[in-house]
Amino acid sequence: MDRERHVSGIRPRPKWRSGLLVTAITAGALCGPSAQAATGPAITDNGLAFTARLEIGTGDNTRACTGVLVASQWLLTASSCFEAEGSTLAPGKPALATTATIGRADLSGTGGQVSHVDYLVPREGRDLVMARLAVPTTGITPVSIAATPPAAGEVLQVAGYGRTKTEWVPNRLHTASFQLDSLAADSLSVSGRTAADSLCKGDAGGPVLRQRDGELELVGINSRFWQRGCFGETETETRTDALAARVDSIKVRSRLDPGQQLRPGDSLVSASGSVTMQDNGDLAFVSKAGRVLWSTKTAGNEGATARFGTDGNLVVRNAADTATLWESKTSAAGGKLVLTDRGNLVVYNAQQQSLWSSNTVVRHDVNGDGRSDVGAWYAFPKPAVSDAMYTFLAKPKEGTTEAGVLGAPVKSYTSSTDKWNESAMKNVAGDFNGDGRADMATLHGNSNASVTAYVALGQADGTFADPVQAWAALPGGEFHISYMTPQAGDFNGDGRDDMAVWSANAATGETKLFTFTSKPSGTFNTPFASWKAPANSWARSSTKFVTGDFNGDGREELSVFYKQGTQGLKTYVFGTLPNGGFSDPSLPWWESTDWVWDNAIPQAGDFDGDGHDDVLVWYSYDDGADRTSTMLFEKVDGKNKFGSAKVTLDGAKNYDVSRLKMVTGDYNGDGRDDLAVMNHRADDKVQMITWTARSDAMFNGGLAGWTSNAGAWSFSNTKLFGSYN
Repeated sequence: MDRERHVSGIRPRPKWRSGLLVTAITAGALCGPSAQAATGPAITDNGLAFTARLEIGTGDNTRACTGVLVASQWLLTASSCFEAEGSTLAPGKPALATTATIGRADLSGTGGQVSHVDYLVPREGRDLVMARLAVPTTGITPVSIAATPPAAGEVLQVAGYGRTKTEWVPNRLHTASFQLDSLAADSLSVSGRTAADSLCKGDAGGPVLRQRDGELELVGINSRFWQRGCFGETETETRTDALAARVDSIKVRSRLDPGQQLRPGDSLVSASGSVTMQDNGDLAFVSKAGRVLWSTKTAGNEGATARFGTDGNLVVRNAADTATLWESKTSAAGGKLVLTDRGNLVVYNAQQQSLWSSNTVVRHDVNGDGRSDVGAWYAFPKPAVSDAMYTFLAKPKEGTTEAGVLGAPVKSYTSSTDKWNESAMKNVAGDFNGDGRADMATLHGNSNASVTAYVALGQADGTFADPVQAWAALPGGEFHISYMTPQAGDFNGDGRDDMAVWSANAATGETKLFTFTSKPSGTFNTPFASWKAPANSWARSSTKFVTGDFNGDGREELSVFYKQGTQGLKTYVFGTLPNGGFSDPSLPWWESTDWVWDNAIPQAGDFDGDGHDDVLVWYSYDDGADRTSTMLFEKVDGKNKFGSAKVTLDGAKNYDVSRLKMVTGDYNGDGRDDLAVMNHRADDKVQMITWTARSDAMFNGGLAGWTSNAGAWSFSNTKLFGSYN
């Protein structure tokens, strides 16, 4: 079953052997997670704890490779370990389930850590890939990546979990001694120092190490070799030379400082995806769903580089460095460019203020797979005495199932109803700890008139953790649950969602906007007020809210659809300040004298994928028809606004808005926000429906998802988690 493959761009000799071990897992053939390396001595201690053993796939054709820990959540290994026959590896989730065992020299033991690999970032032109661990390692020191290549004749140590001379699938990490023969731009040619020093199948992706100042550092990754003396290989093979991918130019990082650049193939990486300066000249963000969510659209300029200048301007320059192909048009001397775990590429100035953003956050992505999901609080109908949280996970494209279909509800946190008063809860969804997964925050009004905020963090399996207290207010103070309307968004641009509260104080008539900035734990700092309106000038009963990064500066704004008498409405936008506070609303960004405010349900999202959030309105017409109209962000004569309303979805007379609950999100992971609803059908079934957005912001036909049995799910007892209320 051994396969011999070559990797495009590596240019191996005509019959280099692949270092990938393909093993039929049967009783007696493979005991537990095993498959090992070099034909040299076995490691008896944990001196190479940064070495990882990879098991790729399941069943009869599980692949075994080696990798090396270079950051707490990142491995380097060979891209050929993951490539299907005749294909080139693309960024995204591994096609086959992949498990990494790190820090376990003896695979029959229990030491070290085991984690799934959830994202791959291949290096174009090399047999090299960065592999992200779903769970960060603790207590295992990553190996340092060499800043310079080895010299000819330099002694190197290789390690791996592949075959040995006598074992098909050994249980121990082995090493061998090599030396550098020659150096190429992307590879190292090495050879065994003795006839006994060789590499075998399963060693692909393993580290090539050197000693410097008493410490080991990584200079290469095992790629191709002849397998002299390896179990099951021809006894006449005498060659011990091998090919390794160079790593001395590789940096595992999420930011650029002033003057730093990304050369062709270089990447920034985070929990949500990667930004790569592609060989074709395009700088592109690829999500964990493997979709390009943003790019500079500069393909066709091979050899171009991206540079974050000392002036704080991000530019893409041609290979000759004679022309600027794209720029962020920012001035941020002393600043930085950061790819946040939340999923935005952001330019910050020296004061840590966001100035520009790719606006590529996938909102409401509970499991962190690059597609939005729908979370819900469910109060079981009486006589049941419990509440629970559920998640409707968005599916990838599978067979005839289109991407974006919402699956059956997954249950997580459950509690008795005596702990929660569902009618006194106001919920929002956001990534409050900035880890790339959506969380839920709720304001809970207590029986003594105090208010407590709780946060339930999203988990990698798409469930929610138990809620923890995030903030509390004593009774009799500024806050009362009846005054408070929470909204979510990254209002200060620090890479974590915050909570804003529109407070309409019934006692004083005053309206204020408070900001609860978030901590790294996902809990909230002490709130502060910014904007304040004169008493009785804004009526809470005449406001409907949405949040979004409309101007593309990396901070979400708050938009209010405000009722104008019996006919008409105006849309105001409250800009955000670097501290997360709100500025006075300017002139309306959009208005209508034709629409009745009561018939309009506003939503927000980037529906055309241009990096600016837009707004839409689900409107119920007097003839019983329902349609959505989208108003795209525009900048006209230097002023921000929403454009003319364009009908983007015609629901005809098929829906009763009183039997719908709506949440926007990028459910198919294509970089454009979509619309999802929970529909309480006339037959008493509850159904999830998704309308995915096209590049022109029009919606495709509805995708029917999970559907309950008649009467089996209580629509009225369900609260969906959205970014605004």
